[in-house]
Amino acid sequence: MTATFALPAALVVALVSLMGLVDWRLRPRLAMPMLAGAMAAASGAFLVIVFGAAAGFALGPVRSSASMAWCQAIPLHHQVEPLVGVAASGASVAAAFRIGRILLARRRTVRSINQGDRFSIVESTDRFAYAVPTHEGCVVVSTGLLNSLSTAERRAVFAHERAHLQLSHHHFTLTAELAVAALPTLRPLANQLRHATERAADEAAARSVQDRSVVARAITHAVLGPATGGLSSLGGGSVPRRVEALLWPQREKLASRRTSLAATSLIAMAVLGLVMQLHHFGELINHPVSYT
Repeated sequence: MTATFALPAALVVALVSLMGLVDWRLRPRLAMPMLAGAMAAASGAFLVIVFGAAAGFALGPVRSSASMAWCQAIPLHHQVEPLVGVAASGASVAAAFRIGRILLARRRTVRSINQGDRFSIVESTDRFAYAVPTHEGCVVVSTGLLNSLSTAERRAVFAHERAHLQLSHHHFTLTAELAVAALPTLRPLANQLRHATERAADEAAARSVQDRSVVARAITHAVLGPATGGLSSLGGGSVPRRVEALLWPQREKLASRRTSLAATSLIAMAVLGLVMQLHHFGELINHPVSYT
């Protein structure tokens, strides 16, 4: 396995990671699919390389054995250097562990909700609310938060969380969390994506209750809820920026055509790099092996 083989993945990882240094401030409905796609491309390219190198390192001795000469099912026949193999194996195990932990946490959260319940009130002094994507979709709210809100603010909270479910924001946030689990350098982009989902839900809640200031007051009462495996919580994103966008929408810096075009171009390059990496990997799998 040569450096040239891993070059497309390295470029994708570097490009998307560097994108996190820029606060894109894209329109929420544009930011969610674009940022999720970029993170999926970068983490996918990274996993192809580390899992491939780890498999080649682990299976190398088996594949080179004369007793396995008849088997063409182990394609990673190119030699993987020990240092690269050990590093790739460690990265693979770490990524698999983090991804599994997130999926299990989400599974436990979903299974803890009674199927058919649309609302669940949790006895807690902490103030939080989040949406759980069960079959019917359930909004979980703590008594600590409810007791601190007026009737109108409670309506805003429920409208906000229902918007997360109706707009399927859990798919975007879970994609971001899994991408970060595989490639931690993507955390800044994941934060931007989570902020975009919260802004989209804020606007939906504002349309529902017909009062932007009520939504702004409601979210200032919430703190970041417990870890929920990629689920959306009321206190997510940058609360000060969300409040400012609600109270003074004219100040919100929306993406210009130039910014949108730049982000689209970079993400297209990342996807192209992933396709090239998968093509390289496919060629490796299909490469005929000759034995003497």
